[in-house]
Amino acid sequence: MRRPLWIALVAGGTALLLALGVTSFVLMLQAKAAADPARLVSAYLTQVRDGHIEAAMRMEGRKPDASEPLLTDAVYAKATERLSDFRILRVRTSGDRALVDVQTTAGGASARSSLELASEGWTPGALLGVVAWRLKPVELSMIDLHVGAPGSIAAMVAGAKVDPARHPALLAFPGRYALDVPAASPFFTVKGASVAVAGFQQREELKTSAELTQKGKDAAVAAANAWVQACMQGGPKPTGCSFGLTDGATDGEVWTNQKWALSTQPQVTVLPWSDGCGLPGQRDGTGCWPVKTASAGAADFSADYSIPATGETGTITSTAPIEVDIEGGVTGFRADGAFFISVLWH
Repeated sequence: MRRPLWIALVAGGTALLLALGVTSFVLMLQAKAAADPARLVSAYLTQVRDGHIEAAMRMEGRKPDASEPLLTDAVYAKATERLSDFRILRVRTSGDRALVDVQTTAGGASARSSLELASEGWTPGALLGVVAWRLKPVELSMIDLHVGAPGSIAAMVAGAKVDPARHPALLAFPGRYALDVPAASPFFTVKGASVAVAGFQQREELKTSAELTQKGKDAAVAAANAWVQACMQGGPKPTGCSFGLTDGATDGEVWTNQKWALSTQPQVTVLPWSDGCGLPGQRDGTGCWPVKTASAGAADFSADYSIPATGETGTITSTAPIEVDIEGGVTGFRADGAFFISVLWH
C-alpha cells in the first residue's frame, strides 16, 4: 500500500536533482560568460553593429541623457557607414581590472581602442571558482560641432535637432554623421557637412560656415560704404575713421560749412566667414565676414573760414586728396541690410 508513495518520493527527488542540475548548468554558463571579458566586449560590439546602441549602453551602465542627442537607436539608424565589423585583439587582466583591445571597422576605415572592465566582486559564480566581470562606461568618440554663422542657428545632425551653442561637443558611436543647417535667410546659406567616426575614444570635428548670397555681398558692401559716408559727416578729424586732417582751425579762426567729398570711392573685398574677428564691442570668439580695402579711395576737405579779429574770410581746402580705407566686418543682417563694425582707427 505504501509503494506508490515511495515511488512518488523517488520521482520527486529525481526531479529536484534534475532541477538543481539544470540550475547549476545555467549558472555555470552564465558564470563562464561573465568570466570572459572578450565575450562581454563581443556582446557589446554586436549590439552596436546591429544598431542597438541603447541596449549596448545598458550593458555599460549608461543611462539615457537628453543632452546627448546622438545616443538613441532612432538617430543611429540615420547615421551611415556604421560599425560593420570588429575584432578582439588582446585581453589584459590585472587584479580587479581588465582591458580588451579591439579593432573596429566603419565605412571601410579601421580604428583601435581599449574597453575597460571591472571585477564584480562576489557573485554566485564565485562558488564555481570564477571571477565575474562587468563592462565599465565606454569612452565614446566626441564630435566637436561648429557652425560659423551670425545669431542662433538651428542644425540637424543625423536627423536630430541640435543647437550648436548648447551642444558644442557630441558623444557618438562609430558611423558617419551628416550635418544639415536649414538656414532661411536671403543674405546667406549654410552648406551641409559630414564627419566619420571609425571607432571609440576618437575626437573629430564637424564644421561648416555660412556663405553670403549675392544679396548678402551687396548688403555688406553697402554697409561699409554707409560707414564711410557717416565718417564724412564727422568734421575735419572724424572719430574712429580711417581719414582726417592732421591740423584744424588755429586760435582765432572759425571754420564753417565743413565738407568732405569723395573723389574716389574705396573698393572692398568681403572675405569668407571668420570665427574670431575681434571687432570693437564683440565678445571673444564672435565671428563675422571680414571686410577689407581692395583699393583705397580718396577724399577732399573744404571749409569756409573767418578771422573775427581781422574780418578776413575765405575758403580752405586740403592740399591733396586724403586716402580713405575700410576695414572691419559684417556681423549679421537686419531686414534692410547688414551690420558693419569698423576696426578702431585713429
